Order: sequence, then C-alpha cells, then structure tokens
Amino acid sequence: MVVKKRVLIVDDDKFFREILSKEFIDAGFDVVTAVDGVDGLEKFKESKPEIVISDKIMPKMGGTRFLNLAQQMEFSKDVIFVTMSSMIKDAPHEHEKYVLGSKVHIPKLTNPIDVVIIIEQLLDRKKMG
Repeated sequence: MVVKKRVLIVDDDKFFREILSKEFIDAGFDVVTAVDGVDGLEKFKESKPEIVISDKIMPKMGGTRFLNLAQQMEFSKDVIFVTMSSMIKDAPHEHEKYVLGSKVHIPKLTNPIDVVIIIEQLLDRKKMG
C-alpha cells in the first residue's frame, strides 16, 4: 500500500485553498486545509503533515508567526515549510536559512500545478538525503 504524503494548506482565501487542494489531491496527496494561523496550528498538531504551505498575511495569526510556532513542535523536524504569498514577486526560490518562517518562498501567482511539482521535487531531494 502506498502511503500518501500529507500537505497542510493554510490560507484565508477559500478559492485559493480549493484550487491548490485540487491539484495536490489530483497528484495523490492527502490534503488538510486551515483558514488562518490559529486553525493551522490545530490542524498541524492533528494531521502531522510532511509539507506545510502557508500564506503570509491572514487574520487572527499571520503565516510567519504560525510557521515559527509550528517549527517549535517536537514532530516538525522533518517537515517542509513553505511561504506562499502575493508579496513574493521573485521566482520560486529557496533560502539557506529560514526567512519569514520558511526556507522556500513561492509567489501566489505561480500555477498550482507548478507548486505541486516544486513540492514533489523538495520531497524527492529530502528522501535522497
């Protein structure tokens, strides 16, 4: 039996969550969604995903704070954290250290299929060591 990788998508934009969720489901992922950082922390604890994609600006708790708190949890060591925001204007990129709560930054204008491909590549690289 193939174990599906679980992705947590944290974004206050319902349409964006639905579009991105569909692409990940179509690619064989198990998808969990949250509407803000507070909801995201709860879903993160419950679902223990391998990947977290978070918007930066959200009500109640923004993405940077959410990601920083999630990274402090015991089981978060191997989780891939991604910031996805309309504030990011560059091409998708990875930093050497955490910036805005993650090492991986993806502009929100990125095609959802491309987001899935980027995440799959990050997972493959992590698996290879």
